[in-house]
Amino acid sequence: MAVPSSGELSLTSIFAELNENDYYVNPDGYSPSLKKLSTGGSPPGEAINTNNDADDRPDGSAPHSMSEFYGYDHDASGGGGGS
Repeated sequence: MAVPSSGELSLTSIFAELNENDYYVNPDGYSPSLKKLSTGGSPPGEAINTNNDADDRPDGSAPHSMSEFYGYDHDASGGGGGS
C-alpha cells in the first residue's frame, strides 16, 4: 500500500514502504534516516521509484521532509515519471 496522501506520517512506515512495498508494515528494530530514505540510500539498493508523479515522491534535495512522501508508492508501475 502506498503512503497516504494526507495526515500524519511515520518515518518507520515510510521505510516500510521502500523496504516492503507496504506503508502499514511495522519493521522491528530499525531506525531509518530521513536523508537516506529521501535519496534512495536506505534501505540499501532501494532507489526512489520514479514511476510516481514528481509531486508524489521526494526530490532528494535538502532540507528533507516526510511530507515529500505523501502519495508515494514504491511498487508503482508505468505513468508518473514527471520531473
